[in-house]
Amino acid sequence: MDRAGSLELVRALTRPVVELFCPQKLSAFEEEFAAFALTAGVSRVSEKAALFRPRPQSLDTTLVAGMFFQVLVEAQKLPAGTPQRVSYVRKEAKNFLVKHLAGEITLSRFYRLLSLIEENVQNYFESLGSEWLSPRPSPGKEIPTESRPRPQTIKEEELRQALAGSELLKQGRLVTPEGLVTFFKETEGRWFRVLDLEEHFKVNKKTAWTYLNLLLKAGFLEHNGEKANRVRYTLARAFKPPSSTPQFPSAT
Repeated sequence: MDRAGSLELVRALTRPVVELFCPQKLSAFEEEFAAFALTAGVSRVSEKAALFRPRPQSLDTTLVAGMFFQVLVEAQKLPAGTPQRVSYVRKEAKNFLVKHLAGEITLSRFYRLLSLIEENVQNYFESLGSEWLSPRPSPGKEIPTESRPRPQTIKEEELRQALAGSELLKQGRLVTPEGLVTFFKETEGRWFRVLDLEEHFKVNKKTAWTYLNLLLKAGFLEHNGEKANRVRYTLARAFKPPSSTPQFPSAT
């Protein structure tokens, strides 16, 4: 995990929690978080069980920051894509907040907070991209970017042939088989949003939904099982090499 980037994310996640539940402590937030950041939270979160100790009399910045830091460490170890990691962080944050702060705010404000957490984590993981799980080369042994072999992320020719032979895109002028091959190459077979398809093909949401439903029914896509703005799609396993099709934990 990139220490600077992860700490900035932890700070962005911790501040709204403190502001919502304990605004009187906000004036001391920067100082308390700086003290936490000196050790990156490691000494305070080495045992996950410590995060769920009996509820303190008042919210502690270090406790909340430690929870977020620990959860990000654990999410990093998941053999999964961005949606699964985001879902994991959201679930753990929800469990923590319910145990420590249940009944202190309305449900609508509580879920707005969870949505904010989810959005920040989503942006963070997406910014890391495909290099998030890539091992760093040893000092002095950096491999030039242009010489690094690109791993196969989709079965391009199999996908192209299957799309070309499918009836569902025969009449399509906006979303074409070759256009879809390009889209899946660019997304590297990872989970994507409806918006991603809209922007790539310059179509409206209704058209994007129509094509996604057709592709899903025809077996070209898989759905993450979520609803509304948490819906994600990915290229079906049949069109990915084995190394690109990990078994993901259930989304929560």
